[in-house]
Amino acid sequence: MDARPAFPARWFPLLLATPQMLIVFLFFLWPAVKAIAWSFYLVRPFGNGSRFVGLDNYLRILTDDSFYASLRATLVFTAGSTLLAVTIALALAACLELDVRAKRLLRSIFIWPYAVAGVVVGIVLKVLINPVTGLLAFLNQLWPGVWAPHLIGTQAMLALIAAFAWTQVPLNFILFSAALQRIPVDLMGAAAIDGAGPWRRFIDIQLPMIAPALLLAGVINVIEAFTHGFGLVDALTQGGPGRSTAILAYQIYSDGFIGLDLSGSSALSVVLMLFIVALTLLQLRFFRQGEGRW
Repeated sequence: MDARPAFPARWFPLLLATPQMLIVFLFFLWPAVKAIAWSFYLVRPFGNGSRFVGLDNYLRILTDDSFYASLRATLVFTAGSTLLAVTIALALAACLELDVRAKRLLRSIFIWPYAVAGVVVGIVLKVLINPVTGLLAFLNQLWPGVWAPHLIGTQAMLALIAAFAWTQVPLNFILFSAALQRIPVDLMGAAAIDGAGPWRRFIDIQLPMIAPALLLAGVINVIEAFTHGFGLVDALTQGGPGRSTAILAYQIYSDGFIGLDLSGSSALSVVLMLFIVALTLLQLRFFRQGEGRW
């Protein structure tokens, strides 16, 4: 018996996919094509024409210190948030695999943060980390000036990493919970009978068997940090203090919409796109190579 869906006409599936295809074209493909085209031109703002300059925009970016500062901030932000989000989600998923009461309720609670937009997280956290009225304001009463994320770039970056990791924990938690539940119960029971405790079972059995889920979560978190960190940065730090949190996504916005450098921001967006494609292909290559061993 053929389980494939049957349509009244061959054009009907295309009709159903047309709205999604239009959204992808208008909001993803067309802006990407325009950005690539503008990166080779000197585009004047307010529609005053353009002039072909070849690779001058890319050469200008590669000789600009602000690009390397943004790149360093992006790498620190990406690595820190990915490591923190994966670690917390893995710990939560592993703990819930033990005999824990209200397991279903806790699973629902751990997923809730995924529904909160990054801008909202940034606005709330901006109030919480305020050095005068925030949760850590008591530190300045004990040691004046020790907590000042609006002046110290390291503290601002730590706040960004913690906030973005909080938004990524739910998706990682879902992936890890699903992977842990696929491990045979008999295997875990046999290890427990042999005297292996929860930690030893996690290290020797669970962690190697969920390695594909770990790599997939890493890929997703890296891409999310590169592309979706803008809203959080804009709401929380605006790239400061001293451009210490101006990741590439925010630098593109700052150059294009504030500085009106449409050509430079387009070239920078192409560079960011190439970074994302390269990281994705590299990690997926490792994923395919490891499928035979996992």
